[in-house]
Amino acid sequence: MDIEYQNTKADYVKFYKSYFGDQLKKRIKGFIILPLLFAYIASGQPFKWVTFFIVFFVTITLLFLIGFILPYLISILKLNKAISKNHIYLEARKLSTSETGIVIQSISKTTVWNWQSINSFSSSENYIQIQLVDKKKFLLPKRFFASENDVVNFLGIVQAGINNTQVGLRKTSPTHVKPNKPPYLLGLICLIPLVGAFVGLGLLLYGLLKYKDKWLSIIGAAGIIWTIVVYSSLFYATTHASIFTKGFEDISQMQLNSLVKNIEFYKLEHKQYPDSLKQLLNDDKLAPINDAIGGIRTKGNSFFNYERIDDKYSLFSSGQDGIPNTKDDLFPQITITDSSKIGLIRHR
Repeated sequence: MDIEYQNTKADYVKFYKSYFGDQLKKRIKGFIILPLLFAYIASGQPFKWVTFFIVFFVTITLLFLIGFILPYLISILKLNKAISKNHIYLEARKLSTSETGIVIQSISKTTVWNWQSINSFSSSENYIQIQLVDKKKFLLPKRFFASENDVVNFLGIVQAGINNTQVGLRKTSPTHVKPNKPPYLLGLICLIPLVGAFVGLGLLLYGLLKYKDKWLSIIGAAGIIWTIVVYSSLFYATTHASIFTKGFEDISQMQLNSLVKNIEFYKLEHKQYPDSLKQLLNDDKLAPINDAIGGIRTKGNSFFNYERIDDKYSLFSSGQDGIPNTKDDLFPQITITDSSKIGLIRHR
C-alpha cells in the first residue's frame, strides 16, 4: 500500500492540541478529586469556605498547567527546534507497506522500519500516530488517504504486522517478562496518619498517570481520606468529648488560682493593678494568662477575662462555651476575707 503525503507545522500543532486535550479528559476525575482533597484539608476545623475555594481553584489551575499547558508548550518548542535543524519533517514523502515493514522515502532520506521496530499505533479523528520501540513518534494525516476504507486497510496492515511479530517473539523467546505490577502493598503505609496521606497522594498519582489502575487510585485516595478522618476525629474528641474538656477545665481552674498571685505581686511592684494581663509578662514571662480551655476552641491565644476596676479587678474564664457571663464560667477559687487586701472582685 502506497501513500503520498506532506506534513505541515500546523499538522503537528493541531495534533499536539488534540493529544494533550484527550489526555486531560482521561485524567479529569483526578484533576477534580485532588483539588477537592487538598482544599478540604487546608480549610481546617472549623471549616473555612473561603480557604476551601481558594485552595481548590489554585490547585486545579496548577494541575491544568502541569498536565496540559506545560507539556503542550514543551512539545511545540521541541518541534520548532527539530524543524529548524532538519527540514525533513516538512518534506513531501511516500510511505509504502510490505511484508517486512514500512518504507518512507523523501528527497533527502529513505527510512525503513521493520515490524519489530514498531511498538504501537493510535488513530484520532484527523491523524494516525505510530510509535517506535525507541519512543520516537511518526505522524500521518488522514486527509492524504483516498477514502476511509484506505485508512481502515492501512491500520489493519500495521496491526497485522505488529501481531505477527509478537507471535514470532513469543515462539522464539525462552523467557517472558512480566509487566510491572502496581505497588498495592505500599497501601499499608497509608494506615499511618499524616505519613499515609503523602503516600496515598503518590499512589493516587501513580494509579491515574502511570499504571492507569483504578484499584491503586482507590487505595491512594483511601489513604488520604483516612488521615482526614483520623485527625477530624481527634479534633472532635478534644473539643467535644467530656473527658478531654474536663481535663482542660481543671487546668484553667489551676491557672486562674495561680494568676491571682501574679496580679497581686504586680501591684506590690508597681503600686497598681495591671491594665491588661499582657503587662504581667514584663515581670514574669511564664505568667499563666492563656486560658487552656479556650485554647482548644481557637488556634491562637485565648486570654482569661480581666478588667481593672478602680483599685479592684475582675478575673474569670468563659468556660467551655467560650461565652462570658454564662453559667459555665470559671472563677478563681481562693478565700477572701473582709480584712483581706486582695483586690479580686468576688462573683456570686
